[in-house]
Amino acid sequence: LGKNSNIFYKSYLIHNIILFIAMSLLIIGGAGTLGRQIVKRALDEGYQVRCLVRNLRRSSFLRDWGAEIVYGDLSIPETIPSSLKGIRVVIDASTVRPTDDYSAEKIDWKGKVALVEAAKLAGIKKFIGFSFYGAAKNSNIPLLDLKLKINKVISGTNLNYTIFQCAGF
Repeated sequence: LGKNSNIFYKSYLIHNIILFIAMSLLIIGGAGTLGRQIVKRALDEGYQVRCLVRNLRRSSFLRDWGAEIVYGDLSIPETIPSSLKGIRVVIDASTVRPTDDYSAEKIDWKGKVALVEAAKLAGIKKFIGFSFYGAAKNSNIPLLDLKLKINKVISGTNLNYTIFQCAGF
């Protein structure tokens, strides 16, 4: 192998070590439409992935893919803190569905406030969330208003955060 091959190998090795040590992810909403895509990609990229799920049986495919699944429910705030142990990055892809027994107020407001507070206490290094593109222009829609409110809570913390504004998920 030539000199350039050696440099490439060292770079590749360092990249994988960083992934292994530094990037343990907790994904909330991993069984959902957007969340499962994030879980699959993160696993394919070599990240350590833990998923907070409400239904262990329905989410077993995540374990089959290689993710660790732990019980947790945003409507039961005391289930959140233990899921953050050893986690550096939280990716919150959760949202209430029209078919859920939960209200948007309970999940997308109260549950997410509890998640943000737990993330602060756990010393999470990065918090990633999702909102809707154009939510500010449509704040009369209750779910979009809740997304705006939780974004304001997140931005008011000392957390390093990114909020993606999607066309829908």
